[in-house]
Amino acid sequence: MPAEKNDLKLLFVNVCLRPGGYTKFLPVGLGSILTYFKIKGYDFTLLDIDIDEYDDEYVENYIKNNHFDFILTGSIVTHYKWVKWFVNMSKRHQPNSSIIVGNSVAGSIPELFLNNTKGDIVVTGEGEISAYEAVEAIRLKKDLKTVEGISFRNDDGSITTTEHRKAAKINELPEIDWSPFDVERYMEKAETMPDKDDSPETMRSIPVVTARGCAFKCSFCHYVFWDDPYRNRSPESIITEIKHMIKRYNVNYIHFWDDLSFASAIQAEKLADKIIESGLKFKWVASVRVDLFSRARLSDEDALRVAKKMRQAGCYSVGFALESGNKEILKMMNKDVEVDAFYKTVYTFRKADIICQTSVVFGYPQENKETIKETFDQCLKAGLYPSIGFLLPLPYTAMYDYAKVNGFITDEDRYLESMTERQDICVNMTKMSDEEIMDEIKIGAGKLNEMLELGLTEDTYIKTKKYQSQKVKKTLEVPQEQNITSMGNKSTRQRLDPKEIKRIRNDVSFNYSQTDFKFEENE
Repeated sequence: MPAEKNDLKLLFVNVCLRPGGYTKFLPVGLGSILTYFKIKGYDFTLLDIDIDEYDDEYVENYIKNNHFDFILTGSIVTHYKWVKWFVNMSKRHQPNSSIIVGNSVAGSIPELFLNNTKGDIVVTGEGEISAYEAVEAIRLKKDLKTVEGISFRNDDGSITTTEHRKAAKINELPEIDWSPFDVERYMEKAETMPDKDDSPETMRSIPVVTARGCAFKCSFCHYVFWDDPYRNRSPESIITEIKHMIKRYNVNYIHFWDDLSFASAIQAEKLADKIIESGLKFKWVASVRVDLFSRARLSDEDALRVAKKMRQAGCYSVGFALESGNKEILKMMNKDVEVDAFYKTVYTFRKADIICQTSVVFGYPQENKETIKETFDQCLKAGLYPSIGFLLPLPYTAMYDYAKVNGFITDEDRYLESMTERQDICVNMTKMSDEEIMDEIKIGAGKLNEMLELGLTEDTYIKTKKYQSQKVKKTLEVPQEQNITSMGNKSTRQRLDPKEIKRIRNDVSFNYSQTDFKFEENE
């Protein structure tokens, strides 16, 4: 007789990516999976290492002293070393437990992960249904080969990878139930920064997913839904969830937690219309395509109309990735964008009083002093200080394959264990030394720092989104092919305290993918 669901003990583990970080993130991926298991009738225990920042000794003692039939966890691949330790440690103390691991830490490298850990099952894509069916297969003593979207180790040590699971219909997935988490503590340390005139003390922010995956395939970027089509939720579904979040948690800020919230200006306007129509009052931040307006061939007037409508609907900040100011590097990134589109997007959103945040990636093989300068020139032109990062070859990406083929990665397990964050040069594939790259970045960042009067130091040029871009005001001229920007009014700019800026481990923020995309609107 198979065991009853209520007789099984399941442990879900929320890892701590950034020990000592000043912000915390409610984990939308894990939250969605917990919700799915709960709806399907499973009870479970949640070990939330992140919010309590349990050290490894505590975690090991917890595993040692509490028996579970299933242990499920996941993380981004930059946390490979810790997840590898956790899985092997858990198997040592609980050899009869089935250990299931998802997200890119295992899903992007299933065979490598299973060959280098004691894990039992890897979820290779969308997690809710595959993880649930894997647990059910073991409970009901079914063949794991019948479960789509997983890799697993056979009794003889060989590894089987099943067929890719077809992407779920995003509007049919259940709304995330955050009750297993200490939501109040997460909101106290929310990553979302307030609007210009709001106080952090009055901000109550929670994440809401509006889309899954990304419409694009940048050569440096990886996301869990890489093999699935880009799916965006209906505005009605999004607004219904936001209503529930406002009622339950009294939130006034929503962070649209997506790889890409809006690939199309049409998509953005449609949601803005529904929010305005609903009468809901909240502020929100989203990720958009860097050429959101120009790719749609909107006139300047129409682009500003859409941006102002977004602002009216509560949008106060958007993130979009410049990545590079050099056309050849953009081509190798597989980003079919015009460099000038970046300036137009910044200009349009600022005219609508919407804060802009961006990121850049240095370290592609063609990178040199001139290409670094080109990138900073774009930031100088727009008066926008970016989140600065270096090319970090991630498994299941074109640049990871490039690094292996060209001898930059020769031992994958060793490389993954040594991987830290996008703010470190983990692999240098340029013809410049690490020191030369850093010197050029300091020149460009220094000019931006001086122009915008940010009060940064050389030690804080390369950092996380603690940079308060919304405090910086710079007047931009109407976009033209050749443009020299105004320096704006510096007297109103608030200087930052460098002591308040910290580097955060495993920060891979703002890796938005933007390449050619034909938008197909969901009805």
